[in-house]
Amino acid sequence: ALTAALGPDPADRGGWLASWLAADAVAAAAVDEVLDADDVVSEPRAARDVAAAVPDGGVLVTASSMPIRDLDRFQRPRGGVRVVANRGASGVDGFVSTALGAAVAAARPVVALCGDLSLLHDANGFLLDSDAAVDAVFVVIENDGGGIFSFLPQAGFTEAFERLFATPHGRSAADVAALHGLSVTTVTSASRLGEEVGAALAAGGVHLLRVHTDRAENHELHARLTAAVGAALDAACGPDQR
Repeated sequence: ALTAALGPDPADRGGWLASWLAADAVAAAAVDEVLDADDVVSEPRAARDVAAAVPDGGVLVTASSMPIRDLDRFQRPRGGVRVVANRGASGVDGFVSTALGAAVAAARPVVALCGDLSLLHDANGFLLDSDAAVDAVFVVIENDGGGIFSFLPQAGFTEAFERLFATPHGRSAADVAALHGLSVTTVTSASRLGEEVGAALAAGGVHLLRVHTDRAENHELHARLTAAVGAALDAACGPDQR
């Protein structure tokens, strides 16, 4: 609605917009080059590929902390998808219930992207009426804790960091699935994640797709992605323009 109200076609708005679009294309190519260099699952690639796998007309429900940030940075621009998020009192409150509520209300494909803490914090959301017909696919990033804290200064205080901030729990989404009688699949190849999302949606019901990552490796990968984008922009338009 905002872009429509701005007036002329975006292509007619001068060089400023064109320079941003060109820079965005360069950045996206640099990101893809890093993420597609191997078939190892990762949080940025999961965000990019899950967003692409949601069918047109579908709903993408995203958790707080890293998932919504990774979608902001790495999702390829597209239309046809409604994105839903709620912050919650502590960032993770009520995520499962929000996603299932969207599935009940939307009557269209629903895919949820979350971390393991968000899933566990509201796991009782799966206690739905057994007669309720709900179709939703949860892609769960399993890194045994809160991955976002690895990006903050307190990560340097290794002795207390794990206990006070990362809060490892030692639980698995497979345990949640077993308790609630849900389908669960562990995705070990990054290139298969989109296919698994599609297959789970086609099967109907509630499904959990587990993606195992390592918090330290995720922090390092984000640093490599930032460096790759910076280098690509420097090469394309020079550091002064960037």
